[in-house]
Parts: sequence; C-alpha cells; structure tokens
Amino acid sequence: MEPGRLGRFGTSVYGAAVLRSLPSVPCGFRWPILGSLLLIVLGWSSGTTWAQSTGIAAERMMFHSGPSAFYQVEGGEVAAPRELWLHSAVSLLSNPLRLRQRYTGELLATPVSYRVTLDLGGELGLWKKRLSLGVGLPVALWQNGDRLQATGGNDVSVDRPLRSSAVGDIRLRAKARLTPTDWFWSVAMALDFTIPGGGQRDFVATSGPTIAPRLIGWFLRGPVAAALNVSIRFAPHREIYQTSLQHSLEWGAAASVAFPTRRVGLALLAESVGSYAIGTPMHSTELRGGLRLGLRQAALDVGAGAGLGPLSPDWRVFVSMRGYFTEKPASNLSCTERPLAL
Repeated sequence: MEPGRLGRFGTSVYGAAVLRSLPSVPCGFRWPILGSLLLIVLGWSSGTTWAQSTGIAAERMMFHSGPSAFYQVEGGEVAAPRELWLHSAVSLLSNPLRLRQRYTGELLATPVSYRVTLDLGGELGLWKKRLSLGVGLPVALWQNGDRLQATGGNDVSVDRPLRSSAVGDIRLRAKARLTPTDWFWSVAMALDFTIPGGGQRDFVATSGPTIAPRLIGWFLRGPVAAALNVSIRFAPHREIYQTSLQHSLEWGAAASVAFPTRRVGLALLAESVGSYAIGTPMHSTELRGGLRLGLRQAALDVGAGAGLGPLSPDWRVFVSMRGYFTEKPASNLSCTERPLAL
C-alpha cells in the first residue's frame, strides 16, 4: 500500500480534504511569507546582548511544521515544492528547571515556576519532496519564578528578578529526505541552527548559537505511523550554579494511530523525548500524548505531558494548530492522494 493510499483512513487526519478549504497562496507569495518570518527572526536577534547570561533554555519543547510532524518528534516526509506549512502552539508548563545541591540532592531554587510559551514556525518545500527550509520563533509570553535569587550571592545578575516575557532560541533549519518518496518508510536528515533571541538572561534562550544535526527514521503503514529522531546539539559552554553545561545528546520517539472517522479526522499521538548533557550526570525525559483533530480548515492538537529530570517540567498542557498552503487542487483529486501529517 502506498503511503497516501489509506482507504477509510484517507478521510481522517491523513487526508488533504480536511485542510482543502484553506485559501490558495500563489507561488510568488510563498517565498515572501517565509522570508518575512525570517526577517522577524533576524530582527529579534540583532539587538541581542549575550553578557551576564544564565545561558539555559528551560523550555525544551519545540514544534515542527512539516507534513510528518508529531509534536517535537518529526517523520521523514518533506513538504512538496512551493508547499508552505505553518504552525502555532501555546504551552503551559510547571517547574521546567530545578537547581539542587550536588551531593545531597536538596532543592535550592526554582528559577522558573510556571511559563506560558508561544511557538510559531513554517516550512517551505523546495525540491521534489526531498528538500525544505524552515524557521521557528519561540516566545515566553509569561513566566514567574525566583530566577537565581534563592541561590544567594551579591552579584547584580543574581539578584535581578526574572523577566515575565522574552524571546527564546530562534530556529533556522534545513531538512532532506534520503530515501525514495514512494516508500512506506524513510530516512531523512535535518540541520537546526539556533540564535538566542534575547531571553538568555532569564532561562528562555541559550547563551549563544547552537547547531544540531538530526537523523530521522519514519514508518507509515495504514493508520499507524512512527518515528525515531537522534541528534547531537553543539552549544556554548555555560555555568549554572555548580554545574557546567555544553554539548548534549537528544532523542525522541513517537507513534500515532488514526481512527476510521469520516467527517472529522481523529488520531491519537504519543511521544517521548529526552536529553543528556554530555560530561555531566544531568539527563531528562518527558512523555507526551494527545489527540489530533482534522477539521475543514485546520489540524488541531490538544495534549499534555510530564517529565523526569532537572530539565523537564513537572507537567505541561498544550494546544497547537497546523496547516499548509499549496496549489489549488484539481476538482477530481482524491482526498487520499496527499497525506496530512499524521
């Protein structure tokens, strides 16, 4: 069975019909849309100062825009040429970063207690469903916490209170599919480059640029899809209390199953993501799950998660919306010919 030929499941969250009523965007306008996002990204980062930085991004979750995205984990499909995918997501999370005494494990500080994060992004297909470019813009809309005040000390940067809003690590990315596009499984590579957007003093962004190559494995058969991501992130050296951080290993696994509904697409998604700070005992894992609804004008995700480790939240809830703009489809196009994500 071909990936897009899903029988009864084609009218569910896999079918293009659930997004078909989105307005068509002429080819000449798709590059300007993505270019505008890029200009916003670079403009936000141009005034950034990296002095007196905490250097730790407490929020580890990012959302992807493309046609095979779960939440943070992504599959091997790449957007078709001149096809533009957009996403927006809002998350509420609790205690995403905790500082403990190295030897006793005693809780010393909770730099961020609660945070509301907005994540915006897009992906534009370039060549033969094999190559795409994307951008992402995370923003802490509101947060509270003691920052570093509970750790003591007389340094001005320690005593300064936590800012309630800031811009996080702005993402620029490229993705390439390595296997034929008609296989039910695939392997892809992605390269993420991030620039701090101004929130590096308040646990919203990393203290400097990072780069992360990622290997992606993906499987789609009937109503079931699964993906595995493995990445290494090269980051600047950072000191936080009694711990030194730099590079890290990151991984994620996800699966979904679509239900044979007709008018409203419905799928169940689950993913697990984790990270290990190389050379330290710090490792974190987060489990997430939720529902994806395929409506006439959008795909809506509602989910929740919980984590273990110093860089994972106690809990989170999130809502995201995804969709794409493409050529106006022919009137006789089957709704099973173009899978909508998962």
